Amino acid sequence: MLSSWEGQDCCHWKGVTCDRNTGHVIELHLSNTSDGLLVLRKVNISLMELKHLRYLDLSGNYFQQSEIPKFFGSLNKLRYLNLSFSHFIGKVPHQLGNLTNLQVLDLRSDDFQQAYADNFHIQFLDLSFNALQTPILRALQNMSFLRVLDISYNSFNSSVPLWLGNLKSLVTLNLGRNEFDSIEGGLSSLINNYCHLKSLDLSQNRIHGEAFGSGQNLSRCVMHSLESLSLGYNEIGGQFPNWLGQLRGLQHLDLSINSLHGPIPSSVWNLSNLRVFNLSWNQLSGVIPKSLGQLVNLEAFRVSRNSLEGTLSEIHFSNLSRLKWLEIGYNYNLTFKVSSDWMPPFSLQQINMENCKIEGSEFPQWLRTQEEVTELSLGNASISGIFPLWLQSMPLSVLDLSLNRISGPLPSNFGDDMAKLLLSDNRINGSIPNSLCRLNYLQALDLSRNKLHGQIPDCWADSLNAGQIEYIDLSSNKLSGTIPASFGNLPSLQQFHVNNNSLSGKLPLALINCSQMFSMDVGQNKLSGTIPTWIGENFLYLEILRLRENMFTGTIPLSLCGLSHLRILDLGYNSLVGRIPLCFSNLGGMIEINNSGRAFDNEKVMQVMKGQFLEYTRFVLVLVANMDLSSNKLVGHIPDELTTLVGLLGLNLSHNNLSGSIPQNIGNIASLESLDLSDNQLSGTIPNSMSIITSLSYLNLSHNKLSGKIPKGNQLQTLTDPSIYAGNLKLCGDPLPDKCPGDGEQVQPPMSIGLENEEHGEGKSEKFWFFFVVSCGYATGLSGVFGILMVKKNWRIAYFRYADKAKEWVLAMVAV
Repeated sequence: MLSSWEGQDCCHWKGVTCDRNTGHVIELHLSNTSDGLLVLRKVNISLMELKHLRYLDLSGNYFQQSEIPKFFGSLNKLRYLNLSFSHFIGKVPHQLGNLTNLQVLDLRSDDFQQAYADNFHIQFLDLSFNALQTPILRALQNMSFLRVLDISYNSFNSSVPLWLGNLKSLVTLNLGRNEFDSIEGGLSSLINNYCHLKSLDLSQNRIHGEAFGSGQNLSRCVMHSLESLSLGYNEIGGQFPNWLGQLRGLQHLDLSINSLHGPIPSSVWNLSNLRVFNLSWNQLSGVIPKSLGQLVNLEAFRVSRNSLEGTLSEIHFSNLSRLKWLEIGYNYNLTFKVSSDWMPPFSLQQINMENCKIEGSEFPQWLRTQEEVTELSLGNASISGIFPLWLQSMPLSVLDLSLNRISGPLPSNFGDDMAKLLLSDNRINGSIPNSLCRLNYLQALDLSRNKLHGQIPDCWADSLNAGQIEYIDLSSNKLSGTIPASFGNLPSLQQFHVNNNSLSGKLPLALINCSQMFSMDVGQNKLSGTIPTWIGENFLYLEILRLRENMFTGTIPLSLCGLSHLRILDLGYNSLVGRIPLCFSNLGGMIEINNSGRAFDNEKVMQVMKGQFLEYTRFVLVLVANMDLSSNKLVGHIPDELTTLVGLLGLNLSHNNLSGSIPQNIGNIASLESLDLSDNQLSGTIPNSMSIITSLSYLNLSHNKLSGKIPKGNQLQTLTDPSIYAGNLKLCGDPLPDKCPGDGEQVQPPMSIGLENEEHGEGKSEKFWFFFVVSCGYATGLSGVFGILMVKKNWRIAYFRYADKAKEWVLAMVAV
């Protein structure tokens, strides 16, 4: 019973509709309404008494993971049944097949794993947002009356069956967000039987290879009926099919995020009904022809992140008066060239020309006419000049002008709607205006790598939007003073970069409130004091901690061991003392590395890897795991526990006072690419396990007290620079010039002592008799020759005559 149900006449109750003539209840509208959520353990069986019920809506309620009642199958006059978002689970009962009058069945977003859909008269079937798998498809084959079929957001993992083309009444077919891997017969064979199909969605599956088919003998029906085709976010390869240009009724075409290559076929530019054209994130090449202007109904043109080239001019856009979204960014050889007084025919809402070349040295003046634009992305677009003040009058929510040559101070006002302000890598000078604290919707602020100076405004406590700010990057400027304590009023702050400035003082205690922090870089400043214990106690999601090149003192706090997600720990170049914590083995983010790490689009982190500063950004950054404790005053041995951090790519403990031996199990860190233990007091031999680190490309063990023979094998064979081992006076072997004792002699296989002595004795005896026999043979042969010459006079005369002639011939040749 609902709270609003009062009185005996149920026909006057809210959500109840009765037949005016008979008084029978024919409709129940009991979806989650203003009366509140229905929380029931199961559906009351008294519903069976409503024999004339045609319409039943229980959507949006909470039925506590119960099953759909089987008695629903007895409500044989039902035409409409909506149980979506109601927390039913289990199987869809086959009794629903008895509802021969049912036309609409909506079972969205429950937790069904099996469904029996053998009702042949249903016209609308929505099974999306469940956990259904392939067998459900077989139950649909005979549902020839279906007009709308939505099975998106499930777990179907077969190929898309060709028999779906037999459901000839379909108007809408949504198979998106599943795991389909192919299309039987290709796309052209699937759609060729449809005369009424207007929308086909196969996006966000795993369809790979050349999935389009030949496109031969397309029916005239599908050429004119199909209006929306979505295949985005798959793995489809091959060239853009020419036959898609025959689908003259297309209004929406999305092939984004695939692996299509080659040029866009000329037939596509004849699709004059196109409103949305999305080919972004492929490998398409060639030029965009002037016939783009023939798409007079175009509202969204998205071809970013391809390899398109050539020049776009006024002619391309002369007829595109309806254009609202223009995305051509990340086509590095594409140029946008229009006259300085160009008046575009459109009024855009979103502009993305990142990493394209915009002709003309000054800020594009035609942008002044775009008074409706909310997102403007012109990063790395060869723009120079003073920051234009007229940008303040635009209703911008996103402004990205990074990687240009914009100069001058920041304007005092950026409007009321700014959510993302990205101005890094320019020549902007002056101070940071206090007005940035008052941006009502600010989420991300990047002013890094400019020429800003002065102190960071301490006004963040006044921000009306403090709970939404997630990203702040003020790095690589000339900022001074302390880190404002008011940053602690930003509870949603996740990425905080103020590195490479001249900031001083201690890390403010107020930052303890930023418990969502997962990347903090305050390196390369003049910060002092001890590393706060509250970092490890409160920043439980922290993945990146960079305190490099400051003046921190004291020991490494054990609380850092509680950071189970930490992937990058850089404490290098401080004045830290004490030992390396044994509990670093708890740093789970350095054990198992996958691409689940987080990184903001513009985030960048500098790390010393392989002996040099390397900058990691976005897609690569989420895969990096590195520990750098170099250039401190750490003592003690290298903990064996570090060898459990098997996901590390880099380990730098150089320039400390570490002693003892290198851990024997160092080879366990199989992913290690860079290892620097130089300038310590390490002793003992180099572990043989180091030779099994096949990914190791940089190694520095110089200036220690290591001894013995350098191991050989696998990757170590490629590291041939002697400086790797320099300053270890007792090391020997390749690649050092000092050979180890026994180098160059044939190595005998190991044997028992008795057998070795026996073999040694037999060897000496064999050598003696070998040389004795050879000597005797030589003496016998020589005495035989001389004996004959002494007895045979005529032989003796002939021999000496031959010798004289040979001597004369040699002298003659020398004279010549």
